[in-house]
Amino acid sequence: MYHLSVGGTISAADDQQGPRFVQEPARNRVDFANGTGTVLTCSAHGNPQPKVTWLTGSSVAVSDVPGLRHVRPDGSLVFLPFRPEEYRQDVHDAIYRCAASNTVGMTLSRETKVRGGKKCLG
Repeated sequence: MYHLSVGGTISAADDQQGPRFVQEPARNRVDFANGTGTVLTCSAHGNPQPKVTWLTGSSVAVSDVPGLRHVRPDGSLVFLPFRPEEYRQDVHDAIYRCAASNTVGMTLSRETKVRGGKKCLG
């Protein structure tokens, strides 16, 4: 069986593969101190190569928040060190999921509860 893409490229169906995680958040809860920050990693394989994005617990796409949260091109979600007065509940006390998608399909990681702040480690 063969597939014809919108752009006119023909490829064997057997060549296409839905996304599968190579790396996803290892824990369902991540606590970090505001002075250290943390990184959640996520990567996937498939054919075509999947795009990795992050979603909130309510399935809203995660975007950069300057100085607080950054999505790297490699699929990592970075929480930068922050001052106590910069704390934002929607960033530092929230649920995140990694999503990997390509033209064949999509897969979601487990939910990870992130909690950052001075009191979170003790």
